[in-house]
Order: sequence, then C-alpha cells, then structure tokens
Amino acid sequence: MTVKLPVRPDKLVSGSESNLHTTQSVPPGPHQKKSLFDTIPLPLVMFLAKPYLAGQTSSAAISKAHDLFQSRKFTGTLDILGEDATTVEDCERYVTTYMSLIDEVTASQLHTSNRKERLTISMKPSMFSTCAPAHGAESEKALEAAFDRINKIVDYAFQRGVDMTLEAEDHRWTNFHLESYFALYKAGYKNLGTVIQSRMFRTEKDIARFEEGMRVRMVIGIYQEPPAIAHTEKPVMKELAVRYSRELAHQGVYVELASHDTKCVENFVNKVVLPLKLKSSQFEFQFLLGVPRAKLQDGLVNGSYFSELSQSLSGEEEKHALMLAQTGAIVRMYLPYGKDKVAGPYCRRRLKNNPNMIAYGIKNVLGLQS
Repeated sequence: MTVKLPVRPDKLVSGSESNLHTTQSVPPGPHQKKSLFDTIPLPLVMFLAKPYLAGQTSSAAISKAHDLFQSRKFTGTLDILGEDATTVEDCERYVTTYMSLIDEVTASQLHTSNRKERLTISMKPSMFSTCAPAHGAESEKALEAAFDRINKIVDYAFQRGVDMTLEAEDHRWTNFHLESYFALYKAGYKNLGTVIQSRMFRTEKDIARFEEGMRVRMVIGIYQEPPAIAHTEKPVMKELAVRYSRELAHQGVYVELASHDTKCVENFVNKVVLPLKLKSSQFEFQFLLGVPRAKLQDGLVNGSYFSELSQSLSGEEEKHALMLAQTGAIVRMYLPYGKDKVAGPYCRRRLKNNPNMIAYGIKNVLGLQS
C-alpha cells in the first residue's frame, strides 16, 4: 500500500508554524557540548559499551533474544544501529537490511502464543533520508523519499505479521517522525508504534493526538535539546513521563514505559497501572540491554513485584495488584546491534548522555545487580 504524508515535507521542520504545536525556532542539529567522551578512542568506547549491544550481526541479536526469552521470559526489540544517512545508496541499503531482518524475525520468532511477547523491530527516520529536515526543495525531496522507504518497510513487516516502532531522534526529526507515524497508522498499519520524549515541551500537546489501539514507547529522551524547546532537569522529565503515560493509557493507548529508574517504574505502577486498573495486556516495561536491573525485571515478569506491592495496599488496588501478581507483566529488552563503525556513534552518545552506564558496565563485570 502506498501512503502519502498528509502535509508537505517542508512543513515538517521543527520550528515551523504548523498544526504541530512547535512555534519556537531553534538552531539546527543536536545541542550537545563537547565532553571527555568525545575524545575517547573508539575501541575504548566499544569496550565500555559492550554490555549494551546484542552483537554485531542480526543472527547474534536474534540468538540473544531467544536466550533472554528462554532463560528469563524477556522479549525484545531489535534495532539496526546507524543514523544520519548521507547518500541514496545508504538509504536503500538500510531498506534492504531491514527487510532482510524482518524475514529473519519471521523465520525465528519467539515461541509464544501471546502476540505482545513477540520480537519487534525498531528503526530511526534519519536512516532513510539523505539530509535532516530543513526548509527548501532539497529537504522536501529527501523527506518524501524517506517516507516512501519507511512505508515500504512497514508494509513489508505488516504482510509478515511483524510489529515495528518508528523511533524519535533529536528535535529536527520530531515533526517528520510523528507525521509519518500517524499517516501510516491511519492508513491501516496497526503494526506500527512510535516513541514520545517527555523532555520536549511540545509533547504535552502531541499526546492528545493518540487514539485507542495505538502503541507508544514513553522515554525521557537521550538527546540533549536546547532549553528553548525542552526540559533540562531529569526529575521533571521522569515525572512527566509518568503523567503522560497516564493520559495515553486513559486514551486507550498501549504504553511501553522505557526507564531504568526504579522510582519511575514504581510511580508508573502506583499512578497509572493501579488507578486505571490496567491489565498486563495494556502496558509493558522496556529496558536497555546491559543495565543491571535483574531483581526488578524478574519481579515484573514473574509477578513477585506486584505481590510484594500488594502488601502495602488495600481495597481495589490491592485486588488489582494481586491479579497482576498472577499474570506478571511484559519486559522487553532493547537489543541494538551493528559493526563498530556504526555502533560507535550510538555507544558514544549513550555514554556521554548517561555516564552512569560506565558504572552499570562495571556492575555487569562484577556480577552485581540492583
């Protein structure tokens, strides 16, 4: 099925005056200061980030996914590392690579009767455009081609019963990724979900556009954005992630809370799941591979987390917690993979924006979990 964007690509530039609730103009490009992590040699970056990668190939990542499901009943979402394509050849290569991954997942899907526990695939919009969104004919043409490529992949996955997620990137891509998602979903591609970043000011209005049956991964966002358009304090972002999750769940959206913060998870359960009486089929938890949260993750899956929580509750909330203790909840691991050349920028950005990941890595080496 061929779908067209509902607005002109040149109106998809973050900062344009449109129906997308973004009115402030900001300079182009990610807003990140140089740090020590920008000077660390790539081999050292890859060593520090190794626990967070599912391998260098699709077969390694899929094998990792099966191991996690068989040993701990965690499902996963596969992500081919790479972003900011610069040539048409690169864009088309990513299309071919994703279609091949879809075939591999179809042939090696997790053995489960619960569709929501199946492997999914995530992708970034900048992999399919030769330039970032900007005003002008060149960008308009590039974004039209990018949307067509994304449409092709999503359609290919739809025909094979594989769920996809169109990820968020820095503010330059926000309009494009959201408009692409809404256009494809409303064209019938119910296998597509997307990502919302609580740090962005515009998110408060963006979430009103989501409808029952849609799927959203709620994150605080890894990209450092200018204070003119985004929150800069993580406690605020985490509080908003829970609040926005509640609003989305109330609208009938399937919410995927992606957070390693145990307090954020606790708040999500106490302020969203229990008050709204969400069943385990209406939400899930997502974690980055390698972050040491074994006790929390295992407790969510086997239900012991909810059983322990019920002891501090009463009435309907206690009953609901005990029901969740019987079913457990879905835990999905984010499984990025790729060769050092493409994995390097991702790993460097992760370490730079969250230095705690070095400590996580040390805990992994020492076998320490929290």
